[in-house]
Amino acid sequence: MAGFKFRLAAVLRLRQRIREERQWELRALNERRNLLEAEIAELERELAGADEALAGGIATGFELRLHADYRNSLAARIATRREALARLDGTLAEKRAAVVEALRGVKSLEQLRARLEEKSRYERELEERKIADEIGRREFSGTGRGKKLPR
Repeated sequence: MAGFKFRLAAVLRLRQRIREERQWELRALNERRNLLEAEIAELERELAGADEALAGGIATGFELRLHADYRNSLAARIATRREALARLDGTLAEKRAAVVEALRGVKSLEQLRARLEEKSRYERELEERKIADEIGRREFSGTGRGKKLPR
């Protein structure tokens, strides 16, 4: 009897490829999120450093205004980065859902393949058992023809 052949193997390979692509996209978005968080942290350190630089001495009105403009600029950049981070978090949630769905698709086909393979193995063993029983029956019935069996 021939070995097991999963008829949906092409579909399984396609779903595995889709799963890998979705996982890759999720990793790329996570890396992008990490870079954005690092950029926000750097801007916040720069903002804190700007306050320390001004605290060292007497400043003119022009310097105070320039410092305030710089602080406002940094705060605005931080706010825009935080908005971008919030949008990215929404995209990440959608991507995670897509990855979970792809994982489910692959897992269901792998479970189907395992069940079909087990069924095929069971049928093959049953067929082999039938053949062995038939051989045994033929040997037993063929050797005693014409002879009386002892009681």
